[in-house]
Amino acid sequence: MPATSSGRITKARKGKKLTPHQKNHRWESFTTKIGKLHSLDPLRKVRRHDLEAEDLEASTSYFRNGLEKWNELNIATGFISFKRGALPISESLAQILHHEEKIMDLLAQHISMQQKESLEPLLDLLTALAHDLGVRFEKHYARALDLIVAIAGKHQDVEVIEWTFAALAFLFKYLSRLIVPNLQPTYDVLAPLFGKTRHPQYIARFAAEATSFLIKKAAAPAHRETALVSIVQHARDDLASIRGERQFQLYQDGIMTMFAESIKGSGETIHSTGPSILRALLRAIPEQELELTVEPYWTNVICGVVTAVIHHSNPTSFAPLLETLIEEAQARLEEEVDGKPWRLTPLIKILSIAAGVRAGNRVTDWTPLVRTFVSMIDATAKAAPEVSTLESSLIWRDIIVSAAIVWHHAPVDALIPRINNFTTALQRESLMRWFIPFCAYFSELDAQRFRSLFQSYFQR
Repeated sequence: MPATSSGRITKARKGKKLTPHQKNHRWESFTTKIGKLHSLDPLRKVRRHDLEAEDLEASTSYFRNGLEKWNELNIATGFISFKRGALPISESLAQILHHEEKIMDLLAQHISMQQKESLEPLLDLLTALAHDLGVRFEKHYARALDLIVAIAGKHQDVEVIEWTFAALAFLFKYLSRLIVPNLQPTYDVLAPLFGKTRHPQYIARFAAEATSFLIKKAAAPAHRETALVSIVQHARDDLASIRGERQFQLYQDGIMTMFAESIKGSGETIHSTGPSILRALLRAIPEQELELTVEPYWTNVICGVVTAVIHHSNPTSFAPLLETLIEEAQARLEEEVDGKPWRLTPLIKILSIAAGVRAGNRVTDWTPLVRTFVSMIDATAKAAPEVSTLESSLIWRDIIVSAAIVWHHAPVDALIPRINNFTTALQRESLMRWFIPFCAYFSELDAQRFRSLFQSYFQR
């Protein structure tokens, strides 16, 4: 099976559920951070600045409350400097709304200093200001995101990374309805963190997980035909833009992580938007990968995503994703496309991943998988022209080895009805030269199954 990921971005193994730890600094994934914000309603409407003027004095200010709290708890020089500027212009919600630009300037000035002792209260107050301003914070969002990413992009103590996590989790969940319709600006700010430029592996994973929360939101019915399609294509094109560069592999791993995390649900489940995300990934396979390609970078991303999701899921939860794979393969089979004889190769490879990872134990119904897989092999054999030496090696890698994986793991009762179609496809003129090598390879892979399924065809 071809490698689909370098594995450099790793996730801690799932352990036993224990009593919550009491240490002050306990690492949590971005997903866990988001999960702890269930009490926070995502922004739905104009929340603050549409209040009547006479009600403003009585309205709660999260920023003012936070400032008073930290005034008693923090004596760092950076925070004291910020406090002196902020206290006189934040005595009420009305005053905060009036001076929002000045307050944001003060926050940006002092956060950018990255003084460790001041960062916790300043980041907390940044989110409090967002809570007060509601949709008015949209104009400050890009600046706030830059400030947070600048902190995460440098070597920091674990406490600082934790505070950064918390601030980003708040902004993403609270402002998701504003961010999701156009994810590209947010993605472009975060992309350097998850592999596009050199950063620690844990930061790469953090950024990928962070963005996956927004991908899930983009895959909701209201956005999946616009925002989801747009961000998938943007990520694909951005990855392609650094092919051949040193950071390409780590960035590819980060994108795999981002989309895999967006498909996963809690426990061993798949998120309700998972099939839509996978479908968007499949439909984004670029034109150049519909030919035999030495480095099918986007197909490899999808293979990595499917592999990660298989490890996360169980047979029941994986079923909707497998159905999506088969539906997309069937749709490609029914298309009439001239001049693209190898256009099914990516889906042949991806289906073999579904069949091969964990010995195919996530597949509950093999019949449609085998039927679709053999149909794609046959359609490719009918359309394929003469091939060069380079193309010959790619056919072996992407088609013949993929076929061996499926025939090795699928149950015999699902294979027998398709064996004549499969051997006929391999004996067509375009693939005939691989029939004997396939038999030799498969006999080494699974000698008993070779004798029961293929020996009679081989001896003819």
